[in-house]
Amino acid sequence: MKINCAAIRPFPLVIALLMSVPAAQLQAAGAHERGGLRPEFSLVQKKGGVSRDEAAAIVKRRYGGKILAISEVQRDGRKVYRVKGLSKKSQVYVVYVDKRSGRISRS
Repeated sequence: MKINCAAIRPFPLVIALLMSVPAAQLQAAGAHERGGLRPEFSLVQKKGGVSRDEAAAIVKRRYGGKILAISEVQRDGRKVYRVKGLSKKSQVYVVYVDKRSGRISRS
């Protein structure tokens, strides 16, 4: 049986292209993180800012575990949500989510 070499040559090119697609997606995701823009910030591009539910979702995505309480407070002249959570390791944490930008801060 004789194999046609012309039919085999495109095969490595196709394999290389197929293998590069997932790698490109991973690089794009990594660049998104390295650029300082986290995926949770993309949902606060609307005018109204962040709602309580969105703040809870942002914190839960970042820290995991359970959200115990959310309250709206003033901090350094800005409106923020104070989010109290319970980590998967059973540690209580408190973070603040800026109501306008969605940025998370601790302390």
